[in-house]
Amino acid sequence: MQKSFLSKAVRFALLTAPVVLSGLSANIAAQEQSKSDEVERIERIDVTGSRIKQVDMETSSPVTVITAADIQLSGEVTVADVLNNSSVNSFGSWRGMSGYGSGASATSTVQMRGLESYYTLVLLDGRRMPGTSSSGGVSADTSRIPMAIVERIEILRDGASAVYGSDAVAGVINIITKKNFDGVSLSYDTERPKGDGGDSNRFSVTSGFSGSKGNMVLTFEHYKADAVMDRDIWQMDDATYGDYSGYSSVPNGVRPDGSWYFNEDMCGEVENTVVLGGGAQCGYNYGMVTKLFSDVEQNSLLGNFNYNLMDNLQFRGRASASFAKTDSRYAGTPVSTNVPTMSADNPFNPVGEDLSLRMRSVQIGERDTRTEINTIDFLGGLVGYLEVGHGIDWEVNAQLSRSKTNSFNSNLINDDIVQSLVDSGQYDIFNISGMSTDDWNTMMTEFYSQAAHTGVYTAEYESKQFDAVASSLLFENNFFSIAGVIGAEFETVDFTQQSDPQSASGRVSGGSGGDDVFATRDRKSIYTEVHVALPKNVDINAALRYDEYDQSGDVGVNYVSGTFDNATPQVGITWRPLDALLLRASWGESFRAPSMAEMFSTQSLSFERAYDTMWCDTLGNASSDAVYCNANGSQQHRTWFGGNPDLKPEKGESLTLGAVWNITHDWSAEVSYYKIKLNDKIGSISVSRLLLEEQELGAGNHPAIVRDSLGKIETIYSYDQNIAGLTTSGFDFKTAYRLATGYGDFAFKGELSYVKEYLSQSAPDAEIIDYAGLQDYPDLRGNVQVSWARDKWGAAWTSYYIGAQDSGNDVWGTTYLVDIPSYVKHNAQISYNHNWNGRITFGINNLFDKQAPNQYTTAGYRDSYTGLYDVMGRSLSLRVEQNF
Repeated sequence: MQKSFLSKAVRFALLTAPVVLSGLSANIAAQEQSKSDEVERIERIDVTGSRIKQVDMETSSPVTVITAADIQLSGEVTVADVLNNSSVNSFGSWRGMSGYGSGASATSTVQMRGLESYYTLVLLDGRRMPGTSSSGGVSADTSRIPMAIVERIEILRDGASAVYGSDAVAGVINIITKKNFDGVSLSYDTERPKGDGGDSNRFSVTSGFSGSKGNMVLTFEHYKADAVMDRDIWQMDDATYGDYSGYSSVPNGVRPDGSWYFNEDMCGEVENTVVLGGGAQCGYNYGMVTKLFSDVEQNSLLGNFNYNLMDNLQFRGRASASFAKTDSRYAGTPVSTNVPTMSADNPFNPVGEDLSLRMRSVQIGERDTRTEINTIDFLGGLVGYLEVGHGIDWEVNAQLSRSKTNSFNSNLINDDIVQSLVDSGQYDIFNISGMSTDDWNTMMTEFYSQAAHTGVYTAEYESKQFDAVASSLLFENNFFSIAGVIGAEFETVDFTQQSDPQSASGRVSGGSGGDDVFATRDRKSIYTEVHVALPKNVDINAALRYDEYDQSGDVGVNYVSGTFDNATPQVGITWRPLDALLLRASWGESFRAPSMAEMFSTQSLSFERAYDTMWCDTLGNASSDAVYCNANGSQQHRTWFGGNPDLKPEKGESLTLGAVWNITHDWSAEVSYYKIKLNDKIGSISVSRLLLEEQELGAGNHPAIVRDSLGKIETIYSYDQNIAGLTTSGFDFKTAYRLATGYGDFAFKGELSYVKEYLSQSAPDAEIIDYAGLQDYPDLRGNVQVSWARDKWGAAWTSYYIGAQDSGNDVWGTTYLVDIPSYVKHNAQISYNHNWNGRITFGINNLFDKQAPNQYTTAGYRDSYTGLYDVMGRSLSLRVEQNF
């Protein structure tokens, strides 16, 4: 029988109580002596990575601090862009792109150490940010944070599950906002890329007030960015361009023997169509009409306040709201979820044989999606101090977070209606009657209009959390000291996401409906942490956390639930053999419960890109269908994904070793080694991996791959499983130097991350592959910044480096990938502080217009990794600030 949370909590308390109580008893015994000694207290500060206030900014866990000044010098305009340029963001992060469902096209996330975004915990002033619907509530959207209110960003480059919870596996990003500000500050910035689209404008106003009883800061920000079309970024006029689809606005028909029929007179005359494969079929250039980045408009409001109710008692609060809408665009709907057919006896059948149809509803327009994401977050709490012994800091808090997504996807197609219209014999879709192109387009507009469907997707994530924590310097004498903290949290989460019934039924083309989730989760956590300062400048930190997750959800057939619990330890040690030298080490375990989406989502449809090596090469059919066997692997395959209520939690461990050396008063350097290991990693087997497995089994023998009568892929199935193991390790290097001269003050900063290994196993019996250094997995990433300030002037030059990558053809089982050269981008800025308490800054991002490297041997409509590289080219920026 499973133990109750109460019994486990009692057991946890019994284990930790001797440590806490022994410190308290010693504390009380020394109380009178402390008062009479009138010892001056040393100020202790909050440090990301520990719940205990510290004397030293450097602890056993490495932390990168990015100040508001650093952000401004970088030339980047959003928090998401700043984080994406950090060297610990090893392989890039998700930047919302058009064409992705569940609201993903409107969000940005962070992926530290090359792990998925849900392994990085994002905090706002030490509190969890609301999750996004596209991530199942487990990843925060970093694009929702107003830049104007950011005081600094602290990046904890170490696992911290024992301190913060199960999602702090790869590290923690803590965004600290401004709290002590008097007056009013206005700012406006604009960015203009070299090419068409992407223009952005941001206006913000910050107001603050401080009095004897407290302070309040309020920031409003309006941000708007224009869409970027794919055709304006990629080389579509390249002779090797190959991103065409057989699902064309001029329909193709596939005979039983696999040969194709289309109206050759119309193909090429109808917009964005071209004859492919030496006359084999009519292709459609979908990249000519799609948006790479959406139109974005966002209004954000964030306020902090605190009020001293009495001595040693303060009420503090935070309120934020974000209202964003994006307009994305994908090509007109390919009727592909359920491929329609035309019978041999249909009056408009041009060949007298049964035909499988490849159609695209371009005549009624592209698939335009309006996504609206509204997020609110409220925090209220009491913060107090008890003058008992060395003092006890305590706080109790309540937090409500809610994020709601509404998505409206127009011009989808109802497959059943298309089939009935074809069967009616009233529509000459191949134009065998010889209509003019305009008349034929008018007929096809009427045809598709009857089958048009607007897909509706809604999702809501709501979290209610209550927590309490107490910390104290438990004991201190001339030889050592002990500080401790103990706390508890209770959180309840409701998460729903749902597509309209028709989209969820699998009878609609053009959307990704079906991944419905109706789930709840309760989390109960208790934790303790102890910091011991020993002689010889040795400090030890130890933390232990117990989490219990109770999750339940509707999987369509029945209602299922699961309970996961774990006690997670962490130990760290620092030693200063010299005042200028710090040595440190940290080890901890990690635990991540399956997300509600991973456990309870129903089947959802996606169209995954992959090269069908089995049919094209092994069976020797590449020459018979040049579009299906496109050399850049752009062929999409219908793939069903879904959750799994039988998932187990992931477990792992992390190790960090390092040293910090203050070489001189103005020069410091840091080196760190990290290693993260995950077991029972949750994921769906990739399509490329399934195709490699099929090579070993033979065509038609893989249970997850269904092929049609011609041997081509018809459907692929992949569900979440505890299938993978992952180990990654590497080194971080950092240095900073300041130099004061008669010509101004110079500052030099540099950081470099080296991924030594990234060992991944996609299935229990699969080969372990080291991806470090392969395409999209650069093993080197760094940046260098030189800044100068004199009187009212300032300037900065920042260079970003991404290492070269091998194509990985021997790993991926493909030949269309290419070796990627190293990449360096330079940003430059100059600023002037005028006499009216304001500043003007002019910047050039990507000064030398460095182009992102192509991934494929042939040009594609998206042939660079947008999460890693700057695909916009050179851009100019202007920022105006005025303070009152």
